[in-house]
Amino acid sequence: MNSKKCKSCGVDVPADAKFCPECAAPLTPGARQSSKTAISKKRSNPRRDNLIIIGVIVVVAVGYLIMNRPAPSETPPPAANAQNPHGGDMDAMMGALANMPSDYASLVQMGNESMDHGNYAVAAECYKRALAQEGSSSNVRTDYGACLHGMGLPQRALEEFRKVLSDDPAHTIANYNLGVVFFSIEQSDSAKVYFTKYLKLDPQGHAASSAQNYLKEIGG
Repeated sequence: MNSKKCKSCGVDVPADAKFCPECAAPLTPGARQSSKTAISKKRSNPRRDNLIIIGVIVVVAVGYLIMNRPAPSETPPPAANAQNPHGGDMDAMMGALANMPSDYASLVQMGNESMDHGNYAVAAECYKRALAQEGSSSNVRTDYGACLHGMGLPQRALEEFRKVLSDDPAHTIANYNLGVVFFSIEQSDSAKVYFTKYLKLDPQGHAASSAQNYLKEIGG
């Protein structure tokens, strides 16, 4: 496969990539990220800190299953692109949901592995079940919000990131992720606030260059 190097972090990336999958830096002049946006995760593993969350449109049934909320105000992802973009079929996904572990540590581990492979629906369900057992984990809730955004549910993602900041205002990645989600829904002023806060909290962080690029595009 043809590849090229990211000028920002030096990793090899596909030749046709517009953004680096490691640091989210633009690879082509004028490149712009829309709802398919980078969301990082706060863990000791730098790879997860810079994980790119692709805006996944999953089938309506899976959306309802993950949300598990009958309230009509919650709109599931549109069915226009009702397909699994990562090659798995519905039976495999439903099988994973049916065979999830029950203990907290195993749920988090399965959620991390599923998210690393882009299986955001399964990862979100793992994190949701883990949070039902231990709702005080800011990192797990941040990962849950990242999955929701990856599934095309930005408002629900915002809710989760705000919960994190209500308990831990200095949580760096939750601040960064809020900036990303606000940017994706074209609320530039709010995005600017959270990117700026992230850079004040962690100016040398793994997502610092991405936050700076966003601010340049916003005009901050």
